[in-house]
Formats: sequence, C-alpha cells, structure tokens
Amino acid sequence: MTNNFQEIVANKSNDELLKIVYQLDQWSGEMLEAIEHELAIRNILPADLNVRKPQLAEAEEEELMKGKEASLFGQIAGWVTVFGFFGIFIGHYYAFSKVRSKYTDKQYFRYNEASRKIGSYLFYSSMCLSVIAIFYKMITAYQ
Repeated sequence: MTNNFQEIVANKSNDELLKIVYQLDQWSGEMLEAIEHELAIRNILPADLNVRKPQLAEAEEEELMKGKEASLFGQIAGWVTVFGFFGIFIGHYYAFSKVRSKYTDKQYFRYNEASRKIGSYLFYSSMCLSVIAIFYKMITAYQ
C-alpha cells in the first residue's frame, strides 16, 4: 500500500506536498511517511516538522490512553441481547477493541477502563448464557 502512496506523492508538486505535510492530523501515517520520504528526496523537507510531529504524537497518545466512553445505547442493546450473538459481539467490541496510533503505530484500547469492564461482564455473561441456552435446547430437543 505504501507503493501506492509513493506513486501518488511523486505526482504532486512541491507546494502541494509542503501544504499536506503540515496537515499531520488529517492524513494516515503511511501517507505522511510517503510525503516525508518524497520531500527528503527532493531535499525540501522542513526542519520544524521534526519538532511538531512529536508534539502531535504526545497529544494523541494522551487522548488514546484515556479511551472513550461506551455509548449508553450500545450497552443497553448488548444487555437486551445477552442471550445471543449480538450481546457477545457488543461485549467483545467494548472489552477488547483497540485502535492504532497514527504517529507511533502503537495500539491502545478504544474504550476507557469502566467501559471495558462493562464490556467484559457483557461478553462473558452473554457467552455463558448462550452456551447454556444452546445446551438446554439440545437436551429438550432429544426428549
């Protein structure tokens, strides 16, 4: 995929690349790497970019460490469907989903600790209740 970005970037003018390189928060990490590589080849890579990028990475890391709050609707939908695969899916998503940092490529949990705890309860409760319900239906079907 980086090759595609490099091809796209190679066709851009110097002014376009310099404009894009300062929009760090609007582009994917792969695209920014391709732009930085192309600017380095053209020998016009801005010196202050190395100062600004770590600041944005630090701010992003702080935000990602907090995580976001799970939606009330999603939690209610998960608990209402606790006897099915939808409850398992919602619980797993809240408990275990991760997001990757744009600047450092490091992974963080998508949701905060409280939301992950609720997601874990939902996931394991839904798994247990679904297995019990399936076994109950199997037992009652053969009687």
